[in-house]
This record gives sequence, structure tokens and C-alpha cells, in this order.
Amino acid sequence: MVITTRTRPDRTAAVVDLTIRDYLNTFFYYRKIAAAVFLTIVTIGVVVALAVPMPYRAQATLLVLFAGYYDQSNNTNGSAGLQPAAGQLDSVEAQILSSPELHRDVIISKLGPSASEREINAQLGDFERRLHIEQNDLANTIQLNYSDADPKVAADALARLLDKYFRRRATIFTSGRVDFLTGERDDVKAQLDRANADLLTFQKKHGIVDVDDQISRAVQLESQLVQHKLDNDTKLAQDRGELQSIQASSKGVHATIPIYTDDSEAAHALDTMQLSLMQLQTRRADFAARYLPNSPFVQQLDQQVNDMRANIARQKQELATTTRLGHNDYYDVVQGKLSSLNASIAGELALQHALEEQIKDARTRLKNLSDISSQMRQLLSNRDILADSFKDRSRQVEQAKIQQGQVSQVNSTNVRVIQAPFPPSVRSIPASLIVMSAVAAGLVISALVVLVLASTRETFLSPEQVERSLLLPVLAAPLMLSGAASGRPRAGTPGLATVEPPVVSRPAHLAYGRMIAAINASTDANSKVVMALSFGKNDGLQAVIRGLAVELENRSARPVLVLDMASAPDATPLYGQPDAQGLLPWPGHAAARDRAANAGADTATGSHALSTDGLIYERVDGHNIVVARPRNGMFPASWQQTRELFDALRASHDYIVLHAPPASQSFAGVENAALADATIMAVRAEATRKPVALGLKTQVQDAGGRLVGLALTHRRGYIPDFIYRFF
Repeated sequence: MVITTRTRPDRTAAVVDLTIRDYLNTFFYYRKIAAAVFLTIVTIGVVVALAVPMPYRAQATLLVLFAGYYDQSNNTNGSAGLQPAAGQLDSVEAQILSSPELHRDVIISKLGPSASEREINAQLGDFERRLHIEQNDLANTIQLNYSDADPKVAADALARLLDKYFRRRATIFTSGRVDFLTGERDDVKAQLDRANADLLTFQKKHGIVDVDDQISRAVQLESQLVQHKLDNDTKLAQDRGELQSIQASSKGVHATIPIYTDDSEAAHALDTMQLSLMQLQTRRADFAARYLPNSPFVQQLDQQVNDMRANIARQKQELATTTRLGHNDYYDVVQGKLSSLNASIAGELALQHALEEQIKDARTRLKNLSDISSQMRQLLSNRDILADSFKDRSRQVEQAKIQQGQVSQVNSTNVRVIQAPFPPSVRSIPASLIVMSAVAAGLVISALVVLVLASTRETFLSPEQVERSLLLPVLAAPLMLSGAASGRPRAGTPGLATVEPPVVSRPAHLAYGRMIAAINASTDANSKVVMALSFGKNDGLQAVIRGLAVELENRSARPVLVLDMASAPDATPLYGQPDAQGLLPWPGHAAARDRAANAGADTATGSHALSTDGLIYERVDGHNIVVARPRNGMFPASWQQTRELFDALRASHDYIVLHAPPASQSFAGVENAALADATIMAVRAEATRKPVALGLKTQVQDAGGRLVGLALTHRRGYIPDFIYRFF
């Protein structure tokens, strides 16, 4: 296998957007299935419309008015009661109308009291299925519908339902209501009497006459006591301050004071001794000046000075002073003031203690009164609630009695029949509506079926689908004409013939011109080798090669060579056996005998002149085309030999078309694709699956082959001509 580094073409160049033609192709491809589904559904609808009789529908309308039944406020003072929300009254009446017990009463009245439970249940289920209740909240109306094949039966069923409904709702709203409310009122009255007795007992027990007045007096007393205590504390603080001030100021005051003091004698003696001391000091200074400091005279004088000083000091200590004392009157005044202040402070302290005890008692009393007040208020609140409840119960009893009298009279209820049930004359569902519904359902379901089938399909119908899926251009897509596919076996079907019949298509120059242009553009060489490859043997590759060869002979003076690599050694060649003249038939294409007459001899001799002894050449009848196949049925296994063979064939032919064996049977075509100038892959419409085509494309490109495009075979036209001409 040859690996190449050749640049691959842009894979996104062939992307084509979806068009209306694609949708029409898909639709007309599945037109038989869609038509079958559509006709089946329409047929079922027509059969239902004709075979199943549509029922008649009887109607009745009720108007719901606001009345005392729904007044939950129970006001008797003339004020407006609570207004119900929109639709609330309709919902209440609709609940009664849809009650299973009401429906059971209707069925029992119809069947009689002797009906069995099984019959009642069966009729009840049928009745509830046929009955339809619809309420209009804005208009306060309820519409009843009952369907039945007999219009009189439908009207009678509604009339029976309305009769039972009015009887049952009268029972619901009035039965036992007066007695129940009277019992509730008596119970509340007994509770009210007990509450009054409990309140009176509580007042007597705690001595309560007017608890608010007693609390006010207790608060006033407590305030006065606190005020007296504050005044006493202020006076006590003032007296204590004054006492401390007097005590501080009179701290040095004594009971007696000195009148006079006499110390003259002592002073005279001290003066004499001071004079003697001065004389001794003078003498000592005189002797010290004349004698040495340690002389006896000086020392004697020093001793005398010291003795004199000691006598003076002792005399000062023993100095006697005569003092006369007298009584202090200020001391008596201070003591009297202190005694008065101490007495005041003692009285104020006693008053403070007494006031604290009184305040404590007052606050305890006030707290007790507060607790008693809370309990009494709770008792009063309970008594008031019971009194209000008793009033409400009494009012409800009176209203219930009025309502009971109102319901007991005819035509006094708040629900009025504004449309009485009568036998209808027109069926509820016409047959035309069923047929139209079947047609609409058939269209929708058919479209869904086509959508599901198209989403699960992996085959191709048009060149645009191939280009979108494989990202390669479709170079040829011959369109099979009408009737060409009739009687032709489906490709790959077990047990059927696999030989392809002739394909009737448009002229070759209209089908293969783009393919030839891609081949010529693939290389600048004078001789071009084209590899034609397909996955299966029934993908129409042979028809593509035949049409391509016929078109190529118009563009070359030398014969076009078709190299058959797909024929098995022991089987009949793909292009058939030559006739008696040694020529091969070329079905599906007109003979160009004028050109072949002159080129026939050159074709045979020119081909055999090459040194390719391993090939057998056979000329095509009426065309300048030569078919070659291996002599022993085996193609060279080595790519070097294959390259040499291709190079040898290039010398004698401008175009060499290689018919490679199917990729599902042999890898030779993929392996040798790199030796060809261009590779064309055949994809069969409605047969080749997308994963298969993608896998083959990847293999060719990975092997180095130049895949220039695709050929879509066995393509059919699905869109009718009168529609297709617009596209």
C-alpha cells in the first residue's frame, strides 16, 4: 500500500443547505407509507362516523343567587354581611350536583327500590360518564349536560337529577340545623353562667369591689410613702452632715480654760544662771588664751561650764509655772447642739425603718392587686367571649328558623332554573366533524410517521443528501426514467439475481460531464488513471464505468481502456463474453460505428503491441473502448508491479478506467487508489448506508487516494413533474 503526503481537498466544500426539494424528496419517497397511514385513519374515522351513532345532549342552566345560606357573618344589625368570592357559590352547588350520593338517588329513582347493588353500580358509572357539569364563575351559573342516544331519555335524566338535587340541598342546608344551633346556644349559656359564678366567687375571696380603684389607691399610697421616705432621707443626710461639721469644729474645745500664768521667779533664776555661765565662759576664754588647752585651769573651767549648763537644763525642766483655770461656756453650747443632733438622727433612722416596712407592705399589696387584676381580666374576658358567643348563637338560631321556614315553601330557594331540560333535536357531534377530525389526525400522524422514518433512515435519496453527509461533491447522478426500476431485483436481496439490467437514464454527456472535468483537473499528465470503487458488487459501478467510458471516447483520439480488476478467475467476466466477431456488447449506450470502423484495427493491434502479456484485451462493439482483464484472472499483488502496469498502459491510452473489486470483498481497490490520478466512489441510492460510505471514504483517503467525488447510482425521481418543474 502506498502512503502519500498529498494535500486532501477541503471536506467542507461540498456542504449543501437543506432545501424544499429535500423535504419533497423525503415525503414522496415515503408517499406510499404516508398514504397508507392517512387512508387507514380516515377510513377508521368514516366507519366511526357511519357506524357509531352520535348522542344527543340535553342541557339545563341554573342561576345561583346570594342568600342567607351563605351569609357566614350572621349579622342582625342590618349591616352588610361578608360577600363570597367569585365562583364560591357555584363551587358549593357544583359539589352538591356532582355528589355520588345524589347520583345514586337518581339511579334508584329510575330503577326502583328493588334494583340490585350490581345494577345500581353499573347504571351509576354510565350516568356519571354521560353527565357533564360546567360552572361560569362570572355569571354565577351552572350548566348541566347529559348525553344519550335517545333525546327524551337525556332530558328525563336531567329533570330527575334536578328534582333530587333540590330535595337533597334543602336537606343539607336545613335538616337538624335549628336543633343543632339551639343546643349550641344552650351549651354556651351554661358556660356563661359558670363564668359569672366563678367571677363573683373570685371577687368575694380577694375582697375585690373595684379592682382598678383599689390599684389606683395602692399606687397613690405607695407614692406618698416613697415621698416621705425621700424627705426623711434628705433630713437624715443633712443632720449627719451638720453633726460631722460640729464635731470637727469642736474637737479642741475643753470644759475648762486657763485664766492667767505666772513664771517670773523661774525666769529670774534662769537669768542668773545664764549670767554665771557667761562669766565662766569668759574666764575660760581668758585662761585658754594664756594656758594650754589641757592645763588644769582650762579643764577646771570646762568642767564648771558643763556643770552650769547641766544645772540650767535641769532648772528648765523643774521650772514651776503658776496657772489659774476657769469654766468654758462654749463647751456647754457645743455639747447641747451635739445632743440635739444625735437625738434627731436617731428619730430619723427609726422613721426610715418604719417607712421602708410600710413601702414594702404597700408594694406587696400592689403586686397582689396586679396579679388579681390579671386573673380577673382573664375571667372577664372569658365571660365577655361567652356572652358574645351566646349572642351569635341566639342570632344564628333565629336565622336558621327563618331559613327553615323559607325552604319549606315552594320557589323560595336561591337557586333558580333559568333553562329547563328539554329533548334536543340536533346531535352533539355531527358526522362531518368526525370525518374532518380523522382527516386532520391522518395528516398529522402521517407527517409524524414520515418524520420518524426519515430520522432513522441511513441511506441516500438525492445528491444533496450525499454531499451533506459525506462532505464530497456528487459528480454524476444519472436519473432513472419512469419504468426503469420495474421488475428489477433489489440489490443485495438473497435468492435473487445479482446481474444488473440496463439502466435507462439521461444522455451521457449530461450525466458525466462534471465527473470528466474533475478527472481532467486532478492531474496535468497526458494520460489519466481513474480508480472506480464501490463497497458492494450491486452498487451500480459497472453502469457508471460504461457511461463514463462512452463519454471519454469523445474526448480522446486513442481508445479508452477499462481495466477489469473485479472479475473472479473462474466466473463469467463482468463485461460478458465476446461474440463471434470477438466484440463485447455495451448495453444501454448507442454504438458509434463510424468512429469505431477506423479505430477498430488500431485498437486491437495497439493494445497488444504493449509488453503486457498478462492481460487479455477485448474491443467493445461500436465504440472506441477496450476492456482488459488479467489473463489468469489474478491482478498483480505488488504495488510496484501495479505501478509498472499503469505506466505501461499510459503510453497507449489517454484514459484508463480501473474497475476495482468491491471493498466488501477485496481491499485491492483501496490499496491501489494512491496509484491512480483520481478516485471515484459509487454510492447506490436507497441501499448504501451512511456509515459504510463514510468508512470507505476514510479508507481511501487514509491510503493516499485522491477522492475527487462520488457517483450516485440507481437514483430515482420522487417528485412528480408538475411539482418538480417549479424547482
